[in-house]
Amino acid sequence: MVLPVIRGNGDVIWPKSAVMPKKVVEKVEYDGSIKVIEKFNQKSEVNDSDWQDALAPDRPFHETLNAVNKDPRLNLSNETYVQMILGKGLRITAKDQKVADKITDWLNDMGWDEMLEDGLYSYCGAGNMFFEHNDDFTEWVEVSLPTMVSISRTKKGDVKKYNTHVNDEDIALKPKDVSHYKLTNVAREPFGRGLHHSVLSRYENPDTGEQYDSPLIQMKEMEDAMPKIFKGHADPTTMFYFADAGEQFIKNQADALKNMKKGSKIVTDKEFKVDIIEASGNSKFDGYIEHIQRDLLEPGSKFPLQFFNAGFTARAASESTDSVLTRKVKRIQERLCKQLLRFMIMPYLSHNGKKSVKQKDIQVFFETPQKQEATIQDVTTAFRDNLIKRSEARKWFISNSSIDINEKDMADEPPITSVTPTGQFREPAPSGRFGQNVNDGDKVTTKPLPKEEPKGKNDI
Repeated sequence: MVLPVIRGNGDVIWPKSAVMPKKVVEKVEYDGSIKVIEKFNQKSEVNDSDWQDALAPDRPFHETLNAVNKDPRLNLSNETYVQMILGKGLRITAKDQKVADKITDWLNDMGWDEMLEDGLYSYCGAGNMFFEHNDDFTEWVEVSLPTMVSISRTKKGDVKKYNTHVNDEDIALKPKDVSHYKLTNVAREPFGRGLHHSVLSRYENPDTGEQYDSPLIQMKEMEDAMPKIFKGHADPTTMFYFADAGEQFIKNQADALKNMKKGSKIVTDKEFKVDIIEASGNSKFDGYIEHIQRDLLEPGSKFPLQFFNAGFTARAASESTDSVLTRKVKRIQERLCKQLLRFMIMPYLSHNGKKSVKQKDIQVFFETPQKQEATIQDVTTAFRDNLIKRSEARKWFISNSSIDINEKDMADEPPITSVTPTGQFREPAPSGRFGQNVNDGDKVTTKPLPKEEPKGKNDI
């Protein structure tokens, strides 16, 4: 068979009568269905209004922070959460170590650890934390939360502007210049809710419209009344009754009683009676205080206050509560780390030519110390079981006990595991009279004694 000569454009130039065979595409029958994927079109909406009060927090932030900072219970709860969340600090790791070093240097240069710690007091206490940044994400500054008045949004929930009021001036911040971190978000509210939201919120009866004060306000009112009652109990009202006394006599006696000092004696020719009117200072508030403290303030502050004000037995029985608190803190850490990665770190990398870096290639986490406290018995057992060296054990005793230890004698030696000074186990002493073996009918309790060799003639 002679192959034809074909030009680059497909024309057959030799032989002239040659015809190329037609290529027939085999039709394959399709047995299945076609799925058309349409773009998601949001139909749900949120309240849309430029009227500031419509999207303002249910309680002004300055009131919330004032209560958190000044009430000892809420302040203790807030500070404990902040310190537990921070742990040993924020850490960054990545598949590419150069990327991790770049992010770490950037955060260190602007002092992010201190800025974040300051912002967390608003994040935990009031549920929101705002940071304003420049266009290249190199400079960040915290927006004072009390100046934040409201948020204006579109019907789809996109933020149009953040409305602030400071120095008698209304200032609108653009969404592209602000990073908003929320502790929680309920029903797509514009603002997050803090840990102490429920204990600071008023309640309205849906049937009558009657307003009830927050549990913290009720507790403060009772705590304000308590010292007044105690003062009345310490300085009671005393009433003197003189029988058959005229007005002038009573006036003279009243003047004398006013000037009377402790230990003075009363001399009168009239029969009189003394009544002491005092307030009871031990049965007014016990049940109410315990109820609000245990059933309202502790759940409302999201913090078990008995860790600090309870006795030893109560604290020892709180392990389950401690576990719940630890899990809650861990979840807050995870949420915040994801927000920092999405709102802060990824935009910074994208702006600095690292668009190829994926979010999954970077890990942001708080390094939390998880050290178990050791006791003297624990260290002694660890040395005896060859878990630590002698020098390590002695270093621990020097640092954590008042035992007088020679710091120059730090040589490592094997632990003593027997009762003999040679480190060798000694055979049990033979039992029975004259050290003879005792056969109890079941087994011999010791090894047979070695037989003595016969003495020679020259042996003395």
